[in-house]
Amino acid sequence: MIAIRYARPDDFDDVYQLICDLESERLDFNSLHQTYLHNLNDPLIRYLVAFANQRVIGFLSLHIQHILHHEKPTCELQELNIAEPYRSQGIGTKLLEQAEQIASDLGFEEIELTTRIHRVKAQEFYNRHSYNKTHFKYVKKFKV
Repeated sequence: MIAIRYARPDDFDDVYQLICDLESERLDFNSLHQTYLHNLNDPLIRYLVAFANQRVIGFLSLHIQHILHHEKPTCELQELNIAEPYRSQGIGTKLLEQAEQIASDLGFEEIELTTRIHRVKAQEFYNRHSYNKTHFKYVKKFKV
């Protein structure tokens, strides 16, 4: 049985694994943990998890934005990942539908998202769920 619920502090270890998998690299555990706990208390961020077999198997983050060129608040889906053994079982769809329900209930204008060029399966997933490619995203990295 798969349940979708808001993330909790004790979900972090599983969420950490999902984010590292999404980014294809081992991220700094302590830094990510601090950000995760901070964001759980931010009223402009919603973290959802798919939960099964006593563990988190999917994660989605939704960030609420008040942008000048939008008439209503909007939100950005920033992370969505499902643990490898659970992919292609409709769990990503359940998370996405819950995020869309939240956005609709809050009267948002839209959900925006980006995905990397090499993530062809993710692009196909979003296309199947009626998301349209409308923008190009540019990134400039700075040495920290």
